[in-house]
Amino acid sequence: MNFSILFSNIQWFPVVVMTLLSFVIGMLWHRPFLFGRAWVKENYPDGSPHDINAPLVFGGTAIVHFIALAALSAFVSATGGLNGFLGGLSISLFWILTAIAGTYLFASRSLKLLAIDAGMYIVLFSLCGFILGVW
Repeated sequence: MNFSILFSNIQWFPVVVMTLLSFVIGMLWHRPFLFGRAWVKENYPDGSPHDINAPLVFGGTAIVHFIALAALSAFVSATGGLNGFLGGLSISLFWILTAIAGTYLFASRSLKLLAIDAGMYIVLFSLCGFILGVW
């Protein structure tokens, strides 16, 4: 695998757009009409969420999503919609889901929470893979 070729495949503007899209998907995913209530109940069974450091949480999330989506772009950019979708789906199922599942097993987190959290990434990477594959 030639990393200089992969790096040259990255389409930076679409990666920025997909990073912004990741926040839209996350916002919708965690709304009460989708999975927000269940997510809060699973994460905070004793009550309401704790205060967060918003700049750290949102800034850190933007950085790690940008890095992950840049890597996805390296593999699927301009390969076509189906290839991009399948690439994003494969990455999310075989790497992201399995990594999160291992962590959740050790932390004794619920299967329901795993489905909610990993499900968002399966949707995110599949959709972004499709878009990056076409772009």
